[in-house]
Amino acid sequence: MDFSYATTTSTADWREWIGRNVDVREEGIGLATTVAIERSAIDDSVVDAAMDSNGDLYSLHTSGSLYRHDPTTDITQRLWTRSAGDVVDPCALCVDDDRAFIADGTDGSITVIAPQLQRTIGTIETDATDPIGIAHGGGRLYLLDDVGRIRTVGRDGSPELTIDWWLVDPTDLTVGADGCGYVLDRNDGDPIVRTFGDNDATDRFPITDAEFVAAGSEFSPTALSVVDDTLFIAGRLEDELPALFERDPESGTFRERHRFDRSCRTLAARPTAPDDRRELYAVTGSNGSGQLLRERQRHARHPRRDRHVGDAFHRYDSGSDDTEWHRIALELSQLTASTQVRVRYLATNHPMPSDADFADLDAIPADAADSLRDLGVTSVWELARRDSDRLAAALPDRSRSDVDAWRTAAIDALAAHADAHWTTVDSLNPDDVFLRDAVGRYLFVALELDGSPQSSPRVDSVTAFCPRQSYLRYLPELYQEDDRSAAFLEQYLSVFESVFADIEAEIDDIGRYFDPDAVPSEALSWLEQWLAVETDENWPEDARRELLSRAPALYKRRGTKAGLQSMLELYLRHTGSASATPSPASSPGDGGFDGDGGSGVDGGRPAAPTATADGGDGTVGDTPSGHRLFFIDDDDLACIERDSVRRQYPLPASDPQSFAVFCGPFETDDERAAIESIVASGKPAHVGADVVEIDDELSLEGDTFLGINSRLTEREFALGETTLGENTVLVDRTESE
Repeated sequence: MDFSYATTTSTADWREWIGRNVDVREEGIGLATTVAIERSAIDDSVVDAAMDSNGDLYSLHTSGSLYRHDPTTDITQRLWTRSAGDVVDPCALCVDDDRAFIADGTDGSITVIAPQLQRTIGTIETDATDPIGIAHGGGRLYLLDDVGRIRTVGRDGSPELTIDWWLVDPTDLTVGADGCGYVLDRNDGDPIVRTFGDNDATDRFPITDAEFVAAGSEFSPTALSVVDDTLFIAGRLEDELPALFERDPESGTFRERHRFDRSCRTLAARPTAPDDRRELYAVTGSNGSGQLLRERQRHARHPRRDRHVGDAFHRYDSGSDDTEWHRIALELSQLTASTQVRVRYLATNHPMPSDADFADLDAIPADAADSLRDLGVTSVWELARRDSDRLAAALPDRSRSDVDAWRTAAIDALAAHADAHWTTVDSLNPDDVFLRDAVGRYLFVALELDGSPQSSPRVDSVTAFCPRQSYLRYLPELYQEDDRSAAFLEQYLSVFESVFADIEAEIDDIGRYFDPDAVPSEALSWLEQWLAVETDENWPEDARRELLSRAPALYKRRGTKAGLQSMLELYLRHTGSASATPSPASSPGDGGFDGDGGSGVDGGRPAAPTATADGGDGTVGDTPSGHRLFFIDDDDLACIERDSVRRQYPLPASDPQSFAVFCGPFETDDERAAIESIVASGKPAHVGADVVEIDDELSLEGDTFLGINSRLTEREFALGETTLGENTVLVDRTESE
C-alpha cells in the first residue's frame, strides 16, 4: 500500500482552516455558539420585582400582595398580603436572602417581611418623599425618592447617610452585592448613569459620572440593574423598539441583547447561575407584564444567510503538480434530522482557488489594498486566512473592526466562488468521498455545516488521499499500455486500495482502543467488557471513561464502604442534577460495612453528627457535586430511644448487617436507577442495602392542610424550667410595652 494523505484531526489542525460562523471544540469543528436570551411570561399587574441569589422571583402586585415564583418548577406562591395598618401604597420592592422590603409611597416607610414566615416582622420609618426605588446591597438599604435623594439605612432600621447634592432627575436605582450603586439620572437633559460606593473612609460616597452613549442615537433609558459587575439598562433608541442593553466593563460601551414589545419599567437580575448563565426579570407595559429573560447557549445564525449554517475552507498540498487526488474521508458526529454536512472540492496547480483580487471587494478602500499588498497579502484567499489581530497590529492606522470587515468580505467572496465553481458532492453527510477529475498539486476543500439553534453537526476529522503508486503496477503491462484504460483501472483499483489503507491505519492506531481517554465512543462498551466494568446506558460518557481509568484502584476496595462511596461520588460528579448551593448535611451516623469488606459498624457515635464531603472524619455527607450522600445502619440508630423517631430512618430489614444509602436529589428516574445499581453491585453479597432519595425541599401539596389533615411533629427545647414549643415565636419588645 503506497498512499500519501494529509489529515485534519486535532484542535491545532482545525485552527488552520478558514472559518465563518464555526467554532473549534472537542478536537472537531461545529457551528459557532452565542448566548441568546429566551423570554417567558410570568404574570401581570406587577408594580416592582426583585430576584434573590437562588434565582427565585419576587413580584409586588398592584393588589399589595407579594408573590414568589420558582423558575425551576414554574410554581408561583403568594407569600404575603397587606392588611389594615400595613403598606398603603406599595411602590417598590427589594429582597435579600431572608427578608423582603416594601417601600410605601405615602410616607416613605419600609415594611419588612420574612418570606419563610409569610408575615410582617417590622417597619422602618424614613423621611423619604415619594420613594420611587429601593435596593439592597452591602448590608444596607438604599431608598431613592422623587426629589433626588438617596436615604440609606441598615437592615435593623438604623439611619446612616443621605445623598442629595448630585441627583437631578433620577428614575431608577440598583446596588450590587459589593455595595456599589448605580442611579439612572439626567445631566442637562442627557441620560447618564451615576455611580456611588463605599470606597473612601473620609468620603463615604464619592460620585462619578458615566455618560451613556449608544450608536450615536438619542437614547431614553427607563430601568437598570447590575449583576456580577455587569450593568444592564433598558430603554429606547431613537426610532427603535424598546431594548435591553448590556455594558462591557472593559470598553465601557453598550451592546443590544434583547428587544421588548413595550417599554420596560423595571429590571431585576440574579447572580450567575451554576451553568454560567444569567437571568433577568423585566416588567413591561402599563399593565405590568412580568417576563423572565434567560440566557441560553444557542448556535449562531450566519450573518449573511439568515440560517444556522457555517463554512470552513482548507487547502491540502501534495507537493507536486498534476497529482491525482483520490478520496476524502470524514468522521462526522452529532448528526440529527435537523443537521447536515455538505462537501465541495477543487483541485488545481495554482496555490489560489481563483485569481480574484481582494481589491475588487467593495469593502476594501484603494489605500487599504495598497497597505495589504505591502504586507504580502495578494489574493482573496490570503486575506481570508490571515489572523485579524496580526493584521490590525501591522496596520496601526486601521481599526480592528475595519480588518474584520475586510476578512469577512474575503470569506464571503470565497464562499460564493466555491458555490459557483467547485465540485459539490452529491450525497449529504458523506463519510467517504470519491473524487472525480481532481488533478492538481492543491486540493481545496469546503465544508458547509447546517444545523439549528439547538443542534449542530460536528466534523471530527478530514483526510485527503492521493495515490503515489497504485495496484495497476501489479497487473501485466498489457493493461498499462492504453492510457485511457489504464486511467480507468487505476481509479477502479484505488477503491480496494482505500479499504486496505483504512485497515492499515486502524491497525497502526490500535493502541487508542486500550486508552480510556482516547477510545472511540462506539468502542467504550467493548473496553468495559474487557475490564469487567459494569455500567449501563444511564452513565454519562465522561463518567464511564473516568471509571475505566480508575478501575484497578476501585477494584481493590470493592465490597467496602470506601469503595462504594468512591463509586457513588464518581457517578454523581458527572450527572447534571447537582445542587447549585449545597447546604450542610446531617446524618445519624455513617455505619455500613467496614473497610475490610465485612459487615461491622462503627457505632457509638452521637446522633446527627455533621457530615463532610471527603469522608475525612469517617462520615459521608455532601459531595463536591452538590448531592447529598451518607450511610446509616441499625447500630447507628441505637442511640434513638423513641421508636417513632427510629422509623423515620428506613432500613432494608431487621438484619443488623443491612444499611441504607441516603442520596439525592435525583433529576430523573434513570439517575436513581443508576445509583441503585451501583449500590447493589458494590455491597458485600451477604449485606442488605436500600437507596433512600433525599429532596432539596419539602412541598405540601394542594390537598394538604396543616392542623386539619396533617401536622408537624411537636418538639420542645428545654432551658432550665422554661420550655419553648414548636410554634413559639420570639419577637422584639418595645420600651412602651
